Amino acid sequence: HNKKMVTSPGGLLLLLAAQLLPVVDGYYFFLSKDVPRCFIEDVPHDMLVMGNYKVPRDAKDIVVFVVTAPGARDRKHDINGEEIMIHKAVSGEGKFVFTAHDDGEHLICAYVNETHPLYRAQNFKVELKFDIGEHAANYDDMAKSEHLSAIELEVRKLVDIVRDIRSQQQYLREREVSFRDISDSTNSSVMWWSFLQTIVLIGSGAWQVYQLKTIFNAKKWD
Repeated sequence: HNKKMVTSPGGLLLLLAAQLLPVVDGYYFFLSKDVPRCFIEDVPHDMLVMGNYKVPRDAKDIVVFVVTAPGARDRKHDINGEEIMIHKAVSGEGKFVFTAHDDGEHLICAYVNETHPLYRAQNFKVELKFDIGEHAANYDDMAKSEHLSAIELEVRKLVDIVRDIRSQQQYLREREVSFRDISDSTNSSVMWWSFLQTIVLIGSGAWQVYQLKTIFNAKKWD
């Protein structure tokens, strides 16, 4: 295929968005009652996340997806954290959607509800794909519900892309500040530890010199 140079402002913006926004993540795995499967999506607040899945027909209401918010202190995922979404799988293909209310690592886990009366201790093959940000929006439904023309729909897409890029940039700046604070704190601790080691070495050397002088003086008088 021949490559074409993008020259329009809208095309340049789309190209920039393709470089900065998260790509689609797809997985497939076997799910049993003893081994839940969990994934981490590190996203800023107000970011839309959609999970598209495919499960066997007999997995309806047995396979459950649970999204847990990041911890309030370090923004890391917490298996015992606040559950912001619980979704019971439908038969065949389905999807779940949530909006991140906090910055940080959101934990998305798939479980087997072994208390379901139709569960027969079987394993389930699950296909799961994540769409994040602008990729998670359903613009076809939006165009129909809001009666948007083709141009208005493209403008809406560009606005959403710009908003997602700004949100990602703000989140990255905040993470950079956090990492810098941690680095400064670590460097300060290392400096004080080195200073303490130096004091201990000087004190140990002085004590050894004192002990040697005491021994030599004692032998001299003998």
